[in-house]
Amino acid sequence: MTALELKWLLTGLLGGAGCGLAGFILVSMNLPFMGICLAHAALAGAVLSYFIGTPILATALVASLTTAALIGPMADKTRTHANTVMSVLFSLTLGLAFLGIGLLQHQRTDVLSLMWGNLLLVRWVDLWPLGIAALLPLLLLSLLGKETKAVLFDRDIARASGIHATAIYYAMIAFCGFTVTVNLNVVGGLMLYSLLINPAVAALQLAKGYKSVVALSMALGALAALGGLTVSLVLDWPAGASIVLVSSLIYALSLGFSTARTAYAESR
Repeated sequence: MTALELKWLLTGLLGGAGCGLAGFILVSMNLPFMGICLAHAALAGAVLSYFIGTPILATALVASLTTAALIGPMADKTRTHANTVMSVLFSLTLGLAFLGIGLLQHQRTDVLSLMWGNLLLVRWVDLWPLGIAALLPLLLLSLLGKETKAVLFDRDIARASGIHATAIYYAMIAFCGFTVTVNLNVVGGLMLYSLLINPAVAALQLAKGYKSVVALSMALGALAALGGLTVSLVLDWPAGASIVLVSSLIYALSLGFSTARTAYAESR
């Protein structure tokens, strides 16, 4: 295995596992649309960095976390469901991203690669953020297992039980925003949603129990990323689109298996 192939392997493992874990958090909180909202906020931040001359990752992260921080207060103060607020912010950030792309003169190709994903953009130094994005949420779920379970189940009940539900909630959302941002150049802002959600939903079809679903979400996320990257390399397809196809196939297979298992159980 060459150094380049090892880099791509680690990218798939770390990025896919982190996205699978973030997807589990979002699906458990019934906020799956937040994944695509944060992805496009990060994309808008990345486009902005080309105009103001700041680091791409840092600017994209600020945009993603700022958007995540706005969702809760806006929903609470306006008495609007969080998904509705996310729809508004999603349309705004998407419009800003495309406006910025249209105004760019000489770097449009680089920005477009952030939309679709490009393995050639991955550097060895990018593996550290991918690893952190997978490790930190896992530590949170492990060290504060009971508290995070309660928040994922029902934030109001968790708060009534004396748990610092708001702090844990925003910490998990921040981790999701970080995960989305560091995977932007690999999967692409328009494709990232599938790697976040499909593995987590597939894991819920196949596994039972909190720990099992968490582990399987990460494993299937890594499998989707590695499978998509392999397809991309073999067939010379875009990395992001290949990952979408593989993650969708994983979900379709899990749904078929779950349906067959239920039908078999009912027939006995």
